[in-house]
Amino acid sequence: MESMQNAYPRKVHDSYEDEEERKHFQRIVSAFRHYKSHSLQRVKKTESYLLSLPGHHQKLLSKYKEHLQEVKRCIEYNNDIIRLIIKDVAHIFENVSPASAQNDSTQNTRPVLADQEKVQATIKQLVRDWSVEGAEERKACYQPIIDEISNQFPLDKCTPSQVQILVPGAGLGRLAYEIARRGYTCQGNEFSLFMLFASHFVLNKCRGINSYQVHPWVHQYMNNLKPEHQTQAVFFPDVNPSDLPENAQFSMTAGDFLEVYTEDDHWDCVATCFFIDCANNVVQFIETIYKILKPGGVWINLGPLLYHFSDIPMEDSIEPSYDAVREVIQGFGFHLEKEETHVKTRYAQNAHEHFGSSKWKIGGIVQGLKCSNLYGANSKTTITYFTSGAHEALYSFFFILGHFSNNEDESKIKFNKRTDSFIEEEITDYEYVSFFSYCH
Repeated sequence: MESMQNAYPRKVHDSYEDEEERKHFQRIVSAFRHYKSHSLQRVKKTESYLLSLPGHHQKLLSKYKEHLQEVKRCIEYNNDIIRLIIKDVAHIFENVSPASAQNDSTQNTRPVLADQEKVQATIKQLVRDWSVEGAEERKACYQPIIDEISNQFPLDKCTPSQVQILVPGAGLGRLAYEIARRGYTCQGNEFSLFMLFASHFVLNKCRGINSYQVHPWVHQYMNNLKPEHQTQAVFFPDVNPSDLPENAQFSMTAGDFLEVYTEDDHWDCVATCFFIDCANNVVQFIETIYKILKPGGVWINLGPLLYHFSDIPMEDSIEPSYDAVREVIQGFGFHLEKEETHVKTRYAQNAHEHFGSSKWKIGGIVQGLKCSNLYGANSKTTITYFTSGAHEALYSFFFILGHFSNNEDESKIKFNKRTDSFIEEEITDYEYVSFFSYCH
């Protein structure tokens, strides 16, 4: 079995960029190291205020006071895992020396709040990708992609190891792992050091099933129905990451997707999940995906358009609607091909955080095709989205794009459209309706 590479390859830059990357590396390590002190400070603030309340109020809140002690114990558990995650991070990159990666200055660097929030998000990501509790999220988000890969590249009609699949924005690597486990050659790519540190720990250090535990919701102080919902323990990994087929081809690369992947006509399939809205310029992502796909290749996508850089100071961003994004996709030669019904998805969501929330769901369907000739064929689409009164509407689009050469028989392509009626149901604020299409 060829499993994960123990060191992640990274693109080499000039000396100035290397120095900036070294500082960034140390900043992320510092954020992990300060997790415990930062998190306990939050509890201490609550405890101090609790002690200032009238005595009879404190007496009524005696169980809440005990709960805060349990919260602190959960933070200690999380910190134990964090220490394991960052223990060997100085050695995970092929072109970063341990001396430059480990620096005592990180001990004295106070992390910014945004970095602490990313540490907390990384803990939640362990649940989404590598726990039993995350199975429903993975079923909604990853399984449609995996199913379409199987449809496009049937195991009984191809040599799966010769099918090269790229997963940009791989996070902690579970989607890429599942693709490789089915015999395909798969490479995950991730830019975030928070994700890379944790994925390296899971994929290269974890052996056995449910051998570690975290408390992912311990920082969720609001909207808890019961105290144990905040302090719930989740065990990971739910599978042994080393259990891959013999000669499995699975790797992870670190770096900016736009910088790492510059070779044209290389990949048979690009699978993106909650990824394309991570760009300052979503058009650049679409263009790169088109270029790196082989003629006849397939792009499979699932995710919303929440545009991560929108309204962030000192960051540029464009936020085109899905309609506009679809026009861009078609402009490069893609066409949405076939529709499937909407899929409800969540992202690292606490299943207990649900009471008191309801939305209207409007369902729709998308179909289309991707052709290599620019503006090749017409496509019909409908828009699927959420709306909930004064709440911000969230849009999620799951599409699969096929790449056809000019000599393909395009007359076989069929288009149709269907819309669903209004449905009212109770769902969480972070559920999405997704839609997807796929290529024959």
